[in-house]
Amino acid sequence: MKKITRKFAYSMSACLPVLILSIQGPTALADDTEPAIYSCKQCVKYTGWRGTLDFGFGYVSDDSLRFGDYRGLEEKGFYLAVDGDIHFRNLQGRYFDLYATNLGYDSRELDLRGGNQGRYEYRFGWQEIPKYRGYGTQTPFLGVGSDYLALPSDWVYASSTGDMSALNSNLAPVPLKTQRKILDAGLTLNFSRNWSYDFDYQRQEKKGTRSFGAGFYFNDATIMPAPVDFTTNQFDMNLAWSTSRAQVRLGFIGSYFDNGNESLTWGNPFASSSLTQLFRAALEPDNDSYQVNLSGAFAITPRIRLSGLAAFGRLTQDEAFLPYTINPVYSDLPLPRASLDGKLDTSTFNLAGKFTARMTNRLSFTARGKWDERDNKTPVDTYTPVVTDFIPVLPRYNRPYSYTREQNSADLRFRMHRVVRLSGGVRQLNMDRTLQAVERTEETTWWGEAKAMPTVSSQIRLKLETAKRDGSDYLQPDDGGPVDHPLMRKFNMADR
Repeated sequence: MKKITRKFAYSMSACLPVLILSIQGPTALADDTEPAIYSCKQCVKYTGWRGTLDFGFGYVSDDSLRFGDYRGLEEKGFYLAVDGDIHFRNLQGRYFDLYATNLGYDSRELDLRGGNQGRYEYRFGWQEIPKYRGYGTQTPFLGVGSDYLALPSDWVYASSTGDMSALNSNLAPVPLKTQRKILDAGLTLNFSRNWSYDFDYQRQEKKGTRSFGAGFYFNDATIMPAPVDFTTNQFDMNLAWSTSRAQVRLGFIGSYFDNGNESLTWGNPFASSSLTQLFRAALEPDNDSYQVNLSGAFAITPRIRLSGLAAFGRLTQDEAFLPYTINPVYSDLPLPRASLDGKLDTSTFNLAGKFTARMTNRLSFTARGKWDERDNKTPVDTYTPVVTDFIPVLPRYNRPYSYTREQNSADLRFRMHRVVRLSGGVRQLNMDRTLQAVERTEETTWWGEAKAMPTVSSQIRLKLETAKRDGSDYLQPDDGGPVDHPLMRKFNMADR
């Protein structure tokens, strides 16, 4: 279907400063004359207020969810089109910037920042993003958008959709759509010449519906509109100290996710016994994470530089478990615990994260090292799943695997000629794992490269690399689940 979008816009670029300044009074008049204080050629050459405002009407010729995806222009008709930007500068270093886009649409965006140059800055942002996940979708379910989907009272149960005589009469259009709203706020403070503090906060809300599929037994599947009610709060804080030779930054990152619906319950549209007329499935659980990090860099001499990063984080998830099934036949199956009590610690430590030494004007050396650990402290228990709320399977263990990863590398780079560069080095990757098929792998890579640039618009490269990985014995963990063929290997653990 051909789409036609028309936008009739009018600009108030010349009028806006006058309109704003009339409110501020005669002392804030815009001045295009370059002040004597500006000796910098790249400094802003104006003071006072200025900006542009574009407004008018947009027109969409036909209804189309696909055309409205990310734009928010899914319905036929006129839309208010408003864009603009406003700026302020003065000789004391104060500034203000505002950018607005698509204020009349569902895809609107606003960005605002201001402050005093070199002293402080405040930030604020707002964004909305519409996303259509289905086009022309219909459903017979009632209660769309909630965590309980019921079938109509006159529903006719059958073993196939062709025999569901009440299906067509009960189909109703349901747009599978989500609307994401993002609020950003931040602050930067420069306490002195060497100290600064940054704080940023973001809140994301995502609401709407999405497709969700689940099956009954082996052949009867239902696809239905599941609710989306996600809220994520993120914090990012940094305290930094810097001089001409050294920089140190202490930071904190936190993320907190909340799902307004812990599960989805729906009626089974297929013919079945009274025990399987309702199904239930868990949705995304609430979870939290945070990380504390310390990074820095130090120039030992003008030719030798050292940098590094140390970080520690934790991820937790303790949403209460649902019963194995809503089927009353298996209501006596005991859960091993009330919740997963999931807890995962992560740490990264870069000892001499990057050591760079310029040995001569033509020869340089770089060494890198990284130690990374994932310590999964989630308890190990025995679970007895009930597949499709109908078929219990053999008990099995959960596998909260952990690993320790060591990465080291070193390389030399030599400028043999003004157009010829030679380089080479070695990389070492060691992995120690738990609750996986291979406990340890060691991989070594050697490489060398020659590069020539005969002209400013051409380059010739020749690179040779060889790698070898050795692992411990391949033993599949016995957790009660399916067993792979004895000759099969996971690609990232196999010898090569």
